[in-house]
Amino acid sequence: MRHNRQTHRLGRNPKERQALLENLVSSLLVRQAIKTTLQKAKAAQRLADRVISLGKKETLAARRQAFAYLQDHQLTSKLFKEVAPRFKNRNGGYTRILRLDRRKGDGATLALLELTEKEILVKEAPKKGKKAASPPVPETHEHKEMPKRPEAKSDKPKPKTGFFKNLSRFFKNKGGG
Repeated sequence: MRHNRQTHRLGRNPKERQALLENLVSSLLVRQAIKTTLQKAKAAQRLADRVISLGKKETLAARRQAFAYLQDHQLTSKLFKEVAPRFKNRNGGYTRILRLDRRKGDGATLALLELTEKEILVKEAPKKGKKAASPPVPETHEHKEMPKRPEAKSDKPKPKTGFFKNLSRFFKNKGGG
């Protein structure tokens, strides 16, 4: 019996919902932060934490279970080699949800789902012994001045076109009586 077991249904049938959540988790692992609705973020957060926990186990069975969710070999290897090692000292709480404003079109509450331990990109400083290769010089595009258009000053109003032209013709023909 399923007493008091609730899921976020998200207005989809089970297969569509599972595909949506798998895609959200895949995008989260690739981009490290995604912007979506609050309910989708809450549902994806549970699955993302489970997948990252699998990544920390580093067993063949865990790798296969993670692949069943992610459906991508490169993303699975990224999970086990890059993402999961960042969380080795943390027991749960791998993601956080930050609430954002409401969406303009339908008023849905938006949220930012992100990993708590983000990847830090470190730029290597050039070594002292070698000369640093100078960055390529971007091509300079000279801005060509556009020829100025002579402004036509006419006292006549523009002739009416389209609907209004035909409308005036219509009333001229009707005025005869």
